[in-house]
Amino acid sequence: MTSVVLFDDTCGTCSRWASFINRYDRSGNLRTLGQDTDEGTKLLSNKPDEMQGIDSVFIITEEGQWHAKSGAVWRIASKMGLPWSFGAAMWLVPYPIRDLFYDIYAKFR
Repeated sequence: MTSVVLFDDTCGTCSRWASFINRYDRSGNLRTLGQDTDEGTKLLSNKPDEMQGIDSVFIITEEGQWHAKSGAVWRIASKMGLPWSFGAAMWLVPYPIRDLFYDIYAKFR
């Protein structure tokens, strides 16, 4: 079973990150899906209440758990296999700090 990565397919940077995931995810644990596709829109309509209003990359895990922002990023990295899974070490940084950096990066994408 795979996790679904929902990315902003109208954003060039986000689309390049999705291409990166597709190219280097040798584990087969991730499936990228644009948020503006029919299937992506349908999935987003079922987004948990606490994530309403969040503009971010999302990952929906095999267990059906939703994660956004830096929480999604480190989970994506952890599923990609070596050497990319080392990026999951960012979870050691407290999430408010991780999300602050995520928001700054997203602002200038």
